[in-house]
Amino acid sequence: MAHIEKNIFIPKELVNYHSSLSHSAEQAAILKPVKQPAFLHESKFAGLPFLTHKMEHPKDNQNRYMIFLAQLNFSEIQLAKPFPEDGILQFYIPQQCYEKVKLHSEYCHFKVQYIPYSGHYNHFIHDFTYLEDINLSNFPIQQEMKLISTTRFEPVSAMDYRLNNYFNPEIMNVAITLDDRSFQDVYLESYLAAEHKIGGYPYFIHQDFRKNSAYLQRYDTLLLQIVSNDEQNIMWGDSGIISFFINSTKLAQCDFSDIYFHIEEY
Repeated sequence: MAHIEKNIFIPKELVNYHSSLSHSAEQAAILKPVKQPAFLHESKFAGLPFLTHKMEHPKDNQNRYMIFLAQLNFSEIQLAKPFPEDGILQFYIPQQCYEKVKLHSEYCHFKVQYIPYSGHYNHFIHDFTYLEDINLSNFPIQQEMKLISTTRFEPVSAMDYRLNNYFNPEIMNVAITLDDRSFQDVYLESYLAAEHKIGGYPYFIHQDFRKNSAYLQRYDTLLLQIVSNDEQNIMWGDSGIISFFINSTKLAQCDFSDIYFHIEEY
């Protein structure tokens, strides 16, 4: 993988905080959905998954086929460790998960599975007729979209609980512009992190769910974030967001058995 320079975007209003911003910066892959079909093994939102003949399509706890949400082919995504160099990571949710009454992660089971790269993607399932009875009319992602990734470094996001590790909370309400915008106002405009992404820092609508829990803070790495976007026909409930988090040590081991699934709405 090519070396990635740790260059970050810094607005002129925050130039004086360059050191703290740079120190907090983490790698991220920003995902751009393109409205075109993808090959079965490529990174995508929705559509059909890559499954080998030795695999079965995941089912929920009611023995119903789960819906394919997203797929990440790490050979297409230039992220350094702890992320894998290759292999395919897939995300599935059950059919009832997108119903508004169920739009809370504690009621929404999910499946994340990793397929190590075996040197080729030649042997895979072609026949998906078993999915014909699944109703996708209300699914939050209305069409298959190929994912194009761009790698960059980004400072700690405005809603991440670790913001206070780099900036004194007392400066948040201090005016730093000629029109009296506060540090927090400028930071929210610049580093909200409300994008489809892997790695980097997450976006939260209200607050970081890990803020007051040492147990939840072990989920320190953003595995995938999908945000609502009208132009892309992606809508989670009332303009919501979903995120999958993992512990960085387990990620480095390609152990995807312990994932935290977070759903948030306005």
